[in-house]
Amino acid sequence: MPRRTTEREPSMRHAITLSLLSLCAFSAKSFAQEASTDKPGDTMLAGIGLAYVPEYTGADKSRVLPLPFLEKTYSNGIFLSTHRGIGYGTSLGDFKVSAALGYSAGREDHKENYFSGSDALKGMGKIKGSAQAVLSIGYQLGSVGLSLTTKQNLSKREYGNTYTLGMETPIYVTASDQFGFSASAEYGDRKYMQTYFGVTPEQMRNTGYRYATYTPKDGFASVAAGVNWTHVIDSNWIVRSALGVNHLTGKAADSPLNQRTNTPVVMTAFIYKF
Repeated sequence: MPRRTTEREPSMRHAITLSLLSLCAFSAKSFAQEASTDKPGDTMLAGIGLAYVPEYTGADKSRVLPLPFLEKTYSNGIFLSTHRGIGYGTSLGDFKVSAALGYSAGREDHKENYFSGSDALKGMGKIKGSAQAVLSIGYQLGSVGLSLTTKQNLSKREYGNTYTLGMETPIYVTASDQFGFSASAEYGDRKYMQTYFGVTPEQMRNTGYRYATYTPKDGFASVAAGVNWTHVIDSNWIVRSALGVNHLTGKAADSPLNQRTNTPVVMTAFIYKF
C-alpha cells in the first residue's frame, strides 16, 4: 500500500522565494531616490546580501544563500535586472504598471550542493527552468501600496501560472530610515499546484512509495507577512533588511511533500546606487 510520509513538523514552512526577497531590496530604490537630491534619470543599482530560506517550498531544512543584485533603470521606464528580468514600468497617476520577461530556475530533485536541491525530493524529477512573462499593476491608496502580479510560464506552459496580491505600507519614517509592513497572498492554477505540490503515480513509484499520489486543485498556495527596514547611509549606499514568515495554505499545505506549514525568512542586503 502506498504510504503518506509522516515526517512532518507541526509548525514551520514555505518561504518568500529569492525573487520575492529581491523585491524587498528593489523597493528600497524609490526610497533612496526620495532621500537623494539627484534629479530623476537613469540609475544603476548593485547589491549583495544574504537570505535564509528553505531548500524548497515546504522543506524542513533551510540554508543561507547569497543574494546578488544588479539593475539598470532608464528614465524612459525600461529596466534590465538580474532578478526582475528585462522589462518596462511606468506610472499613470496613482497607478503603476510593468511588464517583464523573466526566468524561473525551477527545482532540483536531489541535493546537488549546498546551494541547490534537496534529497527529500529524490525521485520527484527535475522541474526545469522556464522563461516567464511577469505582469504587474499597482495602486497607491494613501500610504498603502497595493499590487497584483502574475507570472505566466512561456517555455514550460505545463508548469502553470501564479497570481499574487500584495500590499506594503510604511509604519515609521525618518530622514534616513523607513520601517514598513508588507503582506501577500499567492494563488496558483491547477497546473502550477500539480507541478510544485502534486505527486503523480510515476513519482510515487520513483520515490519508493515515500509519498502518496496527490492531485491538488487550483487555489491559494501561500500567504506571507513581514516587516522591513531601509536605512539610507548616504546618497549612494542603502541597507535593506526584512524579517517575515510564509504560511502554506489550502491544497499546498496538504501536499505530502510539505514538511512545514510556516517558515521564517530573513534577508539583509547592501545596495549601491551609481
